[in-house]
Parts: sequence; structure tokens; C-alpha cells
Amino acid sequence: MQHIVIEPTYKSPKVDFNPNNGVFKLEGKSILVDVEEFYRPLLNWMDNFAESTKLDKIEFSFDIEYFNLASTKRFMFFLIKLKDLQEKGTQVNVKWAYPSNDANVLEMGQDLSQLLNLPFTFIDYERVKERLFNIN
Repeated sequence: MQHIVIEPTYKSPKVDFNPNNGVFKLEGKSILVDVEEFYRPLLNWMDNFAESTKLDKIEFSFDIEYFNLASTKRFMFFLIKLKDLQEKGTQVNVKWAYPSNDANVLEMGQDLSQLLNLPFTFIDYERVKERLFNIN
């Protein structure tokens, strides 16, 4: 399988799906009008990956600063695929980054985690910045 990298636009996230090391990232905004056109090929790719992977561990990072409802549904489809892999014995680590000033992004991640019974690691942007730059 090929490593997929798609650069972000004003309305679409950066995509970095690496089947070799099992690290998958969505970063930026996801406010597309036609989410199906953007996400369908990625979900198909993920189906193929799930069928063929021999990896013991997968990390999927959602670093989406803003997204629309239609994008949320696609995120859930990715998470369902990850849950299936977890049930087959793959260790799955989901990271959900959120801005401190936007409780909605955090709550959406918490809701998805609970809905699918899939543990997430929640990452507050501001705390990361404080640690990196020792900001008081």
C-alpha cells in the first residue's frame, strides 16, 4: 500500500496516512461542501489497509481545529474501522487534539470515544504550547 499525503486547503485537512509505521493523521480544517468526494477514497484506502495490515499497533491523530457535521460522520467511519481492528487484536491509539477555547471540539471527541467504546487520548493545544515553550 502506498503512503498517502494530501496537503491542506482552506477547507480540507492535511492527510498523512503511513501504512508502513501505522501512523495516520488528519490535521487542519474539515469544512468541505462535498465531504464524500474527499473522504470516500480515504475510507476505501483504510478498508484495504485494515484487510491487509500485519501491524500490531496503530496510531490515529485527529488534529482538526474546526469541522462541520458531515465531516464528523466521516470521522466516525474511520473510528469504526479502528474499532474493528482493535477487536481483531491490533493495539489502537486515538489522539484527539482540541483548542482550549473550544469545548465543542473536546466534547465531540468525548462523545465519539464513548459511542464506540474506543479510548482516546485528549490533547489540549494550549498545554502543549506551554510545555514546549515554557509559557507561564
